[in-house]
Amino acid sequence: MILSGIISIGVTAYTWRHRKKPGAVGLGTLAAASGLWSVGYLIELLISDLQLKLLVANVEWIGVLVAPVAWFAFAFSYTGRDRYTAPGPLMIVSFLPMVTLIAAWTNPAHHFMWATSEVVPTATGVITLMDHQWGPLYWVILAYSYLLWLAGALALFQTMLDLPTIYRLQAITLIVGTLMPVLGSLSTVLLELYGVALDVTPATFTFAGLAYAFALSQYDLLGSRPVPRSIACERVVKSMADAVVVTDTKWRIIALNQTAADILDRTTADLKGRPISSVISGTASKKSNGNVAVKLGESQRDFELRTSTFTDFHGRPIGNALVFRDVTDRRRNVQQLEVMNRVLRHNLRTEANMLFGYADLVVEALANDSLDRAQRYSETVRDRAFSLVTISEKARKIAALHGNTTEDDETATPVPVGVQLEQAASTVKDDHPECVVLVDSDLDDRIVCSPTLEHVVQELIENGVVHNYSDTPTVQVEAFEADETVEIHVTDDGPGINPNELVAIRAHGETPLQHGSGLGLWLVTWGVDQLRGEVSFKRTNGSGTTASLQIPVQWVADDSETTGAQNGEAEHGHAEGG
Repeated sequence: MILSGIISIGVTAYTWRHRKKPGAVGLGTLAAASGLWSVGYLIELLISDLQLKLLVANVEWIGVLVAPVAWFAFAFSYTGRDRYTAPGPLMIVSFLPMVTLIAAWTNPAHHFMWATSEVVPTATGVITLMDHQWGPLYWVILAYSYLLWLAGALALFQTMLDLPTIYRLQAITLIVGTLMPVLGSLSTVLLELYGVALDVTPATFTFAGLAYAFALSQYDLLGSRPVPRSIACERVVKSMADAVVVTDTKWRIIALNQTAADILDRTTADLKGRPISSVISGTASKKSNGNVAVKLGESQRDFELRTSTFTDFHGRPIGNALVFRDVTDRRRNVQQLEVMNRVLRHNLRTEANMLFGYADLVVEALANDSLDRAQRYSETVRDRAFSLVTISEKARKIAALHGNTTEDDETATPVPVGVQLEQAASTVKDDHPECVVLVDSDLDDRIVCSPTLEHVVQELIENGVVHNYSDTPTVQVEAFEADETVEIHVTDDGPGINPNELVAIRAHGETPLQHGSGLGLWLVTWGVDQLRGEVSFKRTNGSGTTASLQIPVQWVADDSETTGAQNGEAEHGHAEGG
C-alpha cells in the first residue's frame, strides 16, 4: 500500500505537468484518488479505535468514489468521446457518488451505508479490521462503480480494435492495469460473504499505477491520442467545407453537416425527414452528378453535386450521400478568363488596329498639308486612345475585384451605403462635368456595406453618361431600405443598353457569337455577385435603362465605425445637378 501511494504520487505529479493534454486531468485524478484510498486504508488498519477508524474510512470514501468517475472521464476523454466528459454529463455521472459520499459521512443518522460496525483484531495483533453490516446504498454504489469501470474499459477496447499497434499496446496496458483493482474489489466482496476480510483493492492499485507509468514512459500515453474511426469520420464530415447530406433509399434527409444547414439557412431538425428534391431544386430522386444552383437569401451560389449510394454488408443499398462543393468562385473565374480573353483578342486588337490606321491617315494628311483632315483623324486617335485607357482601367478594377475573396470582402471595413452612393456620383461628375447626377437617398448612416458597392454604382452611373448622346446626360440614383436589403435604382435617359450586352451576362458566360462589347457590365455583375446581391436591367418608357440592385446590408450599433467614411463624404461633397 505504501508502494501504491508512492507510485500514485508520481503519476499525479507527471499528469499535472501535462494537464492541458486530453485525458491528463482524468488520469491524474484517478492516480490521486487511488493513492488516497491506499494510504487511507493503511492508516485505518493501524488504528484500533473504532471512532478513529470510521473517521479515516470516511476520508477514504473520497478516493473510493472519485476513482471510478475519474477512470470514466479519462477513458472517454482519451478515446475522443469528449461530449461525455463535458461539465453537464460529468455532473450526471458524479451525482450518485456525491450522494453516497454525503450518506457515508452522515450514516449514523440513517444507516443507508452500513447498519453496524465493529473492530476485529487479527492473529498478529499488528492490524485490526472493521466488520460492516452493509446497507442498501452500499450495494447500489458498488454496482454503479463496477459499471463505470466497465464502461471505460469497453471504450478503450473498442478503440483498440480500430487503431494501429502503438495505440493497441496503450489500451491493453491501461485495461490490464485497471482490471487489477476491479478483480481485487470483487475478491474482497466474495470473501466478506464468509466473514470479515482484508480489502486487497488498495494494494492492487500498485499494479494499476505501474501500468499507467509504463504507458506514460514507453507508449507516450498523453502525447499521442487515439481517434476511433467512427469519431474521426464524424468529425471530418462536420468540419468539411463541402456540404454533406445523407438520405435514405427514398431520398429523405436523415443527416447533414453544419455546412449544409448553413447553406440551406435552416436548422438540422427542420431539414431531417424532408425529401431532398423539396429542399434543393435541381436534385432529382436518383443518382446524379452535375451542377446545382442554390438560393442563399438574395444571391445564388453554384454547387458541384456528387452523389454516391452506400450499401450494407450484403451489398443492398441503404442510403445515399450527396456532397455539394461550392464552385461559384470557379464559375466566376472561368467567366473572367473568357471575358478577359475576348478583350485581349478582340477589343484591344480592334482599338490598336484603329489607332495604327488613323495614325497613318494623320501622317498622310500632314504630308499633303491637309490640316483639317489631320485634325479630324487626330481627334479619332485621341478617342481610340481614351477607349484603350478606359478598358485598361476597368480591367484593373476587375483584377482588384478578383483578388478579393468572399472572406476578404466580408472582413473589409464597411461603409455607409448613402456615403458610397454620393462618392460614386461625385467621381463620375469630376470625370464628366457636363452630366447631371441626382442622388435620392434617405438611408440611415448606420446601414453599411462593403466598399465594393461604390465601384458597382459608379460603373452604372458612368455607363449611363458615356453612352448617352445628349449634351447634358442625366442619371437618377434612388435608394431605399427593403427588409434586410437595400434596393438601388440607377436610371439614365440614354438610348438604353444593347440587348446583346445582356445576353452573355444572363447566359453566365461568353461565346464567339454571344459577347458584350466591353467590361463595364461584367464588372457590375461580378461586383454584385461578390456582395451576394442581385442585379437586373429594364428599359424605361421612351428611352433609357434602369439598373436595379438588391444588396444585403448590415447595421452598425453606433456611429464610430462610420466616422471615417463620413469624413470622406465631406471631402468629396454631394453630387448635385449641374
